Amino acid sequence: MIKKYILLALFVSCASVKENRVYICKSQIAAKYHYSETCDGLNNCKHEVSHVTMEEAQKLGYTLCDFEKQ
Repeated sequence: MIKKYILLALFVSCASVKENRVYICKSQIAAKYHYSETCDGLNNCKHEVSHVTMEEAQKLGYTLCDFEKQ
């Protein structure tokens, strides 16, 4: 029984950390962040794709991708 609670707590902890991380294209003209690395809006990135916190992306001036808003 205790194992189930530990596994559940671990799962919830990992899920909440993952939700706060987003993907950005490290291009001079890129302006959007993405929840998924496979987002259609990120497919055109010809530069490095970075996995950063949402807070960091917003501080850098990135806003949510229009594909992600749907």
